[in-house]
Amino acid sequence: MDLAHSLVIDAINRLLHSLEVDLNRVERIAVSGNPTQLSIFQGIEIRDLAYWGEDFLKRKGIEAPPRAGDVVEAGKLGLKVRPEAEVYIPPAIKHEVGADALAMLVETGVLNKRGIYLVVDFGTNAEIALSIDGEVYTCSAAAGPAIEGQRIEKGMLASPGAISDVNVFENRWKCYVLDSELIAREGDLVDPFTGEVIEKGEMHGKAVGITGTGVIAVICEALRSRLIKVLPRIDTKDGMVHLQDGIYITTKDVIEAGKAIGAFRAGYIALAEESGITLEEINAVYMAGASGFYVDAYKSMEVGQIPPCVKEVYQVGNTSLAMARDIVLNPELFDHLKGLAKEMRGKHVMLATSKVFEKVYPLELSYWQEGMPLSTYNMWLRRYNYQELPKKYPNPTVKRLFARDIPVLGEKGLRVIRDIGLTLIGHFEGCTACGNCVSACPEKAMTITVLNGRPTIIIKTELCDGTACLRCERSCPQRVFKYRELLRKI
Repeated sequence: MDLAHSLVIDAINRLLHSLEVDLNRVERIAVSGNPTQLSIFQGIEIRDLAYWGEDFLKRKGIEAPPRAGDVVEAGKLGLKVRPEAEVYIPPAIKHEVGADALAMLVETGVLNKRGIYLVVDFGTNAEIALSIDGEVYTCSAAAGPAIEGQRIEKGMLASPGAISDVNVFENRWKCYVLDSELIAREGDLVDPFTGEVIEKGEMHGKAVGITGTGVIAVICEALRSRLIKVLPRIDTKDGMVHLQDGIYITTKDVIEAGKAIGAFRAGYIALAEESGITLEEINAVYMAGASGFYVDAYKSMEVGQIPPCVKEVYQVGNTSLAMARDIVLNPELFDHLKGLAKEMRGKHVMLATSKVFEKVYPLELSYWQEGMPLSTYNMWLRRYNYQELPKKYPNPTVKRLFARDIPVLGEKGLRVIRDIGLTLIGHFEGCTACGNCVSACPEKAMTITVLNGRPTIIIKTELCDGTACLRCERSCPQRVFKYRELLRKI
């Protein structure tokens, strides 16, 4: 915990230094994020976030901190600004639904609207909120890392070089690749059976992996074009959908993504059942977070990640950053946020104990992994006395409100801070320094050098996807690269 806290504080101090302002004049800092992120930032207990149940925590001797919102002096956290500067840490709604979920509700404005609105923060955890005339029900579904491009063979986070979307034109697949400013640009038009380039795009040769939004797009287009007739099998000769620059999607990737997409759908079905509304009553869906912003909302509806019956969808980007900015500019907002979080705690749906989620999520796994027809899925829903899957609304309106997920970049633009994590250094007996692991790394986190006459691996952890990727390990022809052993060499 101490190491994680020091890494976060060091990264923030580097960020503050890069702002080129007089840090002794800083009066307020505000942060936002999920409960784990904010707990590490504050240096408080996090083990309670891994477990459920007060009795279990007592047996383990773990006392959960309140996480009800706090204002701390910057000097006590180790931030290198004026020591008395106030640091605002907004409240969590429940231990697995944090300030990031509160941010999406506040920044979308749904709390002040009459009607029924579904708000979803897309990420490894799917924070889902249902606002019914301002009364809010919340839940958090463990969607898993595939939604951010991890646990996917050629997957990567949303960064330059990531395929973020695909479209099909007469059996030819057009790829879209994120550029250096995270704007999706046209890539190559390819044959999905072979990867042969039919027509080069401006991002030709620049794709190094595929992010979660791209995976969802591939699955949607494969279902539409019948490259997937029965889930999860891809009906090509080698069982892959080939994209540009050697990037592809496998049947195993479809299964991994299906676990995540299924968690979203089971989550919002459970929330609707627990709150007593039908999905057809939802007036609009708000999609927050980087993945929720860059994904094609129509494709997200088609695969069931958000309800296909809605008439309006808004993609709003990084609401956590927006709320932190609002707190800095208007600190009176902080007390209002604490009051909101307290009101919502009584209407939180714990999916770990939800009978609806317990019954619906296995149906999702059967659909995505075993190819169970949706008609059978609906039959089981009827048996459980739950609402059936909603039908698709023919012409929904999708509004992407900004050009990128972080809409306001300030006068000096977006800066990427490097050298903020640990550096892993180690060697493996039998390594030939062939460089396959370096070439396979989608985040360019690795180098190989020679120290004391032996090939030595160097990994920058701020770039590395860790055990969610392991392409370095899989690419080793000598089978000597063991990432977990390298972790022990910190």
